[in-house]
Amino acid sequence: MAGGSHKLSRKPRFASLHRKWLASLSLLLLSLGAAFSALNYWYLEVQVKTQNAQSQAAWSAEFKGLISHSVDRLQRLSIVIASLGNLSDRLKKNGGMLNSDELERQFSSVRYELDVERIVIFDKQGEIRWNWSPDSSSFLSMQSMMTALEHAKNNEQPEAALDCQSQCGLNTVMPLLADGEHVGFIGMSQRITDLVVEFSTATGVDIGILVPTGTEKTDQAFSGWGLYTAALTHASALKPFIANLSERYVSPEDIPAAVWLPWQNSFYVFNAVPLKHMITSANGYLVFISDVTEATSALKQSNRNSMLLMLGSLLCAEIFLFLLLRKPLRRLSHLATTLPLVAQGGYQEAYQAFGLHGRLSGQRDEIDILYETSIDLTHQIEESQLALAADRDFIRGILDSVQVMILTQTRDGRLHTVNRYMSQMLGRSPEQLRKNAFVDLLEDDEGKEQYQDNRINLFSSSLHRLEHEGSIIDANGEMRHIIWIHTFLGSTHQDDAVVLSVGMDATDRIVAENRSRWLAHHDPLTGLANRLRFHEELERSFADAVRSGNSSALLLLDLDYFKTINDTSGHAAGDALLVILANEMRARARKSDLIARLGGDEFAVLMPTTGRLGAEAFATSLNERLAERKFQFGSKEYRISASIGIALLPQHGTNVEELMANVDVAMYAAKKGGKGRWCLYTPNLGCPSGQQAREDSLAR
Repeated sequence: MAGGSHKLSRKPRFASLHRKWLASLSLLLLSLGAAFSALNYWYLEVQVKTQNAQSQAAWSAEFKGLISHSVDRLQRLSIVIASLGNLSDRLKKNGGMLNSDELERQFSSVRYELDVERIVIFDKQGEIRWNWSPDSSSFLSMQSMMTALEHAKNNEQPEAALDCQSQCGLNTVMPLLADGEHVGFIGMSQRITDLVVEFSTATGVDIGILVPTGTEKTDQAFSGWGLYTAALTHASALKPFIANLSERYVSPEDIPAAVWLPWQNSFYVFNAVPLKHMITSANGYLVFISDVTEATSALKQSNRNSMLLMLGSLLCAEIFLFLLLRKPLRRLSHLATTLPLVAQGGYQEAYQAFGLHGRLSGQRDEIDILYETSIDLTHQIEESQLALAADRDFIRGILDSVQVMILTQTRDGRLHTVNRYMSQMLGRSPEQLRKNAFVDLLEDDEGKEQYQDNRINLFSSSLHRLEHEGSIIDANGEMRHIIWIHTFLGSTHQDDAVVLSVGMDATDRIVAENRSRWLAHHDPLTGLANRLRFHEELERSFADAVRSGNSSALLLLDLDYFKTINDTSGHAAGDALLVILANEMRARARKSDLIARLGGDEFAVLMPTTGRLGAEAFATSLNERLAERKFQFGSKEYRISASIGIALLPQHGTNVEELMANVDVAMYAAKKGGKGRWCLYTPNLGCPSGQQAREDSLAR
């Protein structure tokens, strides 16, 4: 049927639908809304976190100032008390002796007003001459004060120390002088728990002190950090939170100070400051815990409002676009329902539909062009379908029946057609494979590199045939090795097939060849090297040892109870025991060592550049492990051990045969000596220096 009668005699003026800028407008609105919401949220979050970081720095500086103030106060009090009690002269005149009752009476009216927990007077040797503390401070530790005393004695300077093992206390030690001579020291302690509470109340931030775990605090410790809370505001609510953090982070310093940490429907900021920043000798951390739940809620609400605004704007834009495109979309919908008739062979029904709805607009636009093109294509398809059907079916039958992968590639290297076998091999339909690049199917190997190096010549007809090997991943996720043959067909169109590629699966052949090569040098049961490979490596190592003069070690092992286990529990038990021994030797061997099964229950270990001590250490470690490990098979349990002979090369043999004979003699000497032993070969073999007894428990 001719197509001329379906063409319009006069073409109306072309008017574009501007689909590109309409779609761009929708995308722009969406992008601007999302960007505005994200930027607004980010800006508010940065503001809140910056403010919080500034507060954290201010709190740390303020608390450090409070500690410094407390240290200064205690040191000034030490000077005042020493002056009031004339302690320097008393210590100098009385040889370090003090009248405790007199000091008690003298300070009875002042000591309770000093807000101190302990006053200790030492002589110049560091011996305690007077120690006062209320009953409530009986558990204050003297350890940190004594440590500060030692520093003060060495440096002749005032010292301060923070002690939180029992009760968090601040200790200071001041030297006492009389006529320019050190006559003793005065130490004072102040509890800082109240200081923590007052600081938290003043700033509104929870504060805590975490110190290393002492033996008396193990039940309160955070096991992940080895710390416990010496002081903590709102401890009942915050201890579980800190315990959760100790399981997630290696140490308090690893917790990012800018991260909002969720906990039980709330959010917190955790900032840890090492106590050594406050006092040099202190161990542990000062932590600030801020509740930022309200800030996070405000940010989320702001973000929700921004999202609602964005969605509202987008909805308005989409309504506008819908009204603008409703009529063109109706025509496209009709065209979409009509074109499948052409694909199904309903040409007459398609002509009627095209004629009924082909012109619904007053101007000619893209949809009119699409209608006209659809009518022309319908004519061409109808006329060529019958002619192509027979050839297509014949070619498809050939391609789908052969058990090789057949495909064609376009000029840009993409798949044009694939046969059924290739679709089944890759587990993807031809439609899924079509338009994919052929090179993307290949795994990175030498074959892929060879294809890419010759691709330009192949597709430009400079190379008419290319053969290479390359690997692909099949539908089961397994690697398949394929031999590819590419032939140039020739084409003038970009989308036409220009290269025919045939792939033949050679995986089974290569696997069989690799398996044969592997079995030629390995024991199939244990996966260790076999006798052939071991002797090859031994020959090479012996020659290297003779040439370089560097000693190497050779160990020969024989399981002691292997025959008994085989006879009582069967060969399956024996095989399991051999695998266990192989794994134990692997666990102890170096990468350079070679472990081999020579046959039966006989194993050998070649340790290059290893002397006597290394070989003996290996043998000792292996037998100790075998002595600890019981072998259980079914309902029976067996003790296992190995008799091990050791020889050094080239010292213990002029050639490999003599070396093997000597190490065999050493192994039998070890077995004769009681099993579970090792023996180093010597010319007069008695193993007095190399004999290794098993554990007494194994002997019993």
